[in-house]
Amino acid sequence: MKNKVIVFDLDGTLLGANNEIIGGTETLNCLDSLQQMGWTLAICTGRLDHDILKIEEQYKLKIEHRISQNGAVCMKGQQLIATLIDKQEAINIYKEIQKEDIRIELNTVSNRYWKSERDPAFPSELYDSHIICKDFDKLILYQPAVLFLVIGTEDKLRSIETYINTTYQKTKAVMTSSTSLEIMHKGASKGNAVKMLYPKSEVYAIGDSPNDFDMFPIAKKGYLVANKPCQFPCAQKESILEALKDIIKINKEDR
Repeated sequence: MKNKVIVFDLDGTLLGANNEIIGGTETLNCLDSLQQMGWTLAICTGRLDHDILKIEEQYKLKIEHRISQNGAVCMKGQQLIATLIDKQEAINIYKEIQKEDIRIELNTVSNRYWKSERDPAFPSELYDSHIICKDFDKLILYQPAVLFLVIGTEDKLRSIETYINTTYQKTKAVMTSSTSLEIMHKGASKGNAVKMLYPKSEVYAIGDSPNDFDMFPIAKKGYLVANKPCQFPCAQKESILEALKDIIKINKEDR
């Protein structure tokens, strides 16, 4: 019998704007019920790994595997698997984009590096791992750099996205919102991470944004919990709670 896995996103899927659980206690009860039925829970998020740990601790969830930074970093038990940005391409990219009127942050496997403090209105993390550092060139050389997070106007970011995606062989740029762009290794994605961790499992994936969509073709069933167009077959549900209820129903029917 195949291992059954539920992989779900955090922001906009499990968590609301104030880090609250969408669906509240009922959602947590559904997750607990599925675990009792033998299902494996995995979180796949754009946040760093430490925020998954905080969620696991705060809500007493047993998360088997943790996928962070949109698939670039995976924790499988005590094993860490990371897809790092190519150092030489990252140095060249940073040299070019720092000329623009944008905010640039650099993520390593375990920390966020900033040149200055964030605007207080910026969404806060559950665990603050940021370090102020002015010299990103040395960071790229000597630290396990995962990605750049770039904040700016949509026009400016679209221009950078086009430049990255038409110039570099090992690096891609992905718009994560109208004001944010991530620059990372081409091989890093939520879909690739799920494929690597669960090659022989029956996967059910739940997400709300385009960087979740590439999990859907790998899954037996994908759930889109947002009113957005998606190029892959998926079931559209109002929230993670409705998706979990559907999975519980399927589980009972399969018995």
